[in-house]
Amino acid sequence: MKKLYKIGDISKLYNISNDILRYYEKIGLLAPDVRGENGYRYYSEKQLWKLNNIRSLRSLGVGLKEIIDFLHTRSIKKTEEMIEFQLKKIDENLKELLKLKNELELKKENIRYFENFSKYEIPEIKFFSERSILLKKGEFKDESEINLELKKLKRSSEEDNDFIFTKSEIGTLIKLEEWEKGNYFNYMGTFVITDEIKNSILESGEYLTYFFRGDYNFTEKHYITLKKYMNEKGYRAKGDIIELYHIEMHITENKEEYVTEIQIPLEKI
Repeated sequence: MKKLYKIGDISKLYNISNDILRYYEKIGLLAPDVRGENGYRYYSEKQLWKLNNIRSLRSLGVGLKEIIDFLHTRSIKKTEEMIEFQLKKIDENLKELLKLKNELELKKENIRYFENFSKYEIPEIKFFSERSILLKKGEFKDESEINLELKKLKRSSEEDNDFIFTKSEIGTLIKLEEWEKGNYFNYMGTFVITDEIKNSILESGEYLTYFFRGDYNFTEKHYITLKKYMNEKGYRAKGDIIELYHIEMHITENKEEYVTEIQIPLEKI
């Protein structure tokens, strides 16, 4: 006599809800082998084999309709095609996981770098080559709005990772005219520095760079310091002001741990 399993046994064995098993039965995907007079559903080894296949195919992104078609019309040719499909999906998943692993390792290195970084609040002039960015224009003024704009930007970049923008540097732009008037929180766009999907650039040239730690609410004092430095050295800003967020709300809730880099494109007066 073949061994039969109650729906509750299958639910516990495969960590799958009774409701999902009933739904599979409703759509003709996995019917119980026997239904007792008491209304209980009983599954045989044959159903366990089917459920193993269903779970395997679902984990690879195969739709329920395609799974039903495969299980109901199995043949050597169909099985070969399904195996080829599974192998292809596994290769794709491995490629994506390896990419994510590499990006997370870079992000970890970046966090460790700033844990040991000491050159805060020191103005430095550096040359940057042209950088490609994915820019999302919009007007906003505070941290929550910045986060919302970055989420919109994330959708535009078709990234799947909801944790952080792994390897990409993220930032905002302040229009030069607003910055000159002292409106340091009137942002006009968010961006990601990337070579993959791009729609704008940060121009090459000399930039005044400056790192600071802490809450964005103290940004004004840093800009006052930088304007004084520029006047003393005979420079002025020649383009929109860049803020890069190296350590931010996606990494820590402690605002004292935030690390922001200011980059101001320069020209001699």
